[in-house]
Amino acid sequence: MNRIHKLDGLRGLFALFVVLFHFNINNAPAALVHNFFVRESYIFVDFFFILSGFVIALTYHKKIQGPSSFLHFIKKRFIRLYPLLLFSTLMYWYLVHPFFDKQNIKNALDTLLLTNSTPILGNDIGMNYPSWSISSEMISYIVFGACSLIAIHKNKTIAIAILTLGCFAWLAYQQNYFQTGTYGFIRGLACFNLGYFVFIVSNRQFVLPNILEWLITIFIIGLMYIYHTLNFTNPHYNLIVQFLIPITFASCILIFIKTSGFITDLLETKPFQFLGKISYSVYLNQAVVIGFVIPKLFKYINFLQDDTKKTLCVIIVLFVLIIYSWATQYFIESKFGKRLNVLKKINDYSCP
Repeated sequence: MNRIHKLDGLRGLFALFVVLFHFNINNAPAALVHNFFVRESYIFVDFFFILSGFVIALTYHKKIQGPSSFLHFIKKRFIRLYPLLLFSTLMYWYLVHPFFDKQNIKNALDTLLLTNSTPILGNDIGMNYPSWSISSEMISYIVFGACSLIAIHKNKTIAIAILTLGCFAWLAYQQNYFQTGTYGFIRGLACFNLGYFVFIVSNRQFVLPNILEWLITIFIIGLMYIYHTLNFTNPHYNLIVQFLIPITFASCILIFIKTSGFITDLLETKPFQFLGKISYSVYLNQAVVIGFVIPKLFKYINFLQDDTKKTLCVIIVLFVLIIYSWATQYFIESKFGKRLNVLKKINDYSCP
């Protein structure tokens, strides 16, 4: 499979904005973290889900033909996700939370058993708060593989379409698209399946005008502004805007697949490619770095004025996060995966 490098770069950029979202006014300048764009950057998790669905469909659309290939697919995806999930969760548990607290033990198990996007062990998001989406990701892999086994060729597309509509119908019934924790897997599955349909459409031979790169970027920013600033008294209007978000991200991915403009060139530069390479580590390491490093920094830089201290804190935390994530990407995602000697090197970018 040929990598689509601009999507790597886009994923890396969005991962950094998710990190900024998890800062707050107590540890970062208000001008940086309390603008509409950063406050709504949690929606980029939906971009990750859709991109994952697209890449998995692109790679495995015709490869899951029986039980053995299904198990091989699940094994590969588990080994891709789990080592870093295990490491980052244990680090967060040890450094940020009391290790033997009963609730923390339950939350850790919820995460390590990949159930923290379901109600199986409760309604929490588990230990290491970004990890709920990894649970949802793994569930989406299992459902995709099962659909590939049960329904083949056109029937597979019909089955996934029905499942997708069912997920969105349930979210509409809840009057809240942005589910995490207990029913986060439904939100993740809905978006993952949208990625499958991006793959179906992208298989057609056509190109799109490069101006669409700018238009979709402006539209995403505008949608985030509308959702942040407008208080809809009618919950149906609010839900419509929420549902526009995954549809817009699906359109965004399709547009960037079919264009080659200035933003594409920018996303394919080395800095953005580097961010894309370490983005899964950035995503899962952010909680421990923010939770552990910030209190240490605030203890030792009290001689600075408040805004200056907060600005310096953000710079140092992001620097530490990037270096630390570079290390975990190399030693855990790459080296440890090879040493497992269970699968060949995985060349995809399906996770954040």
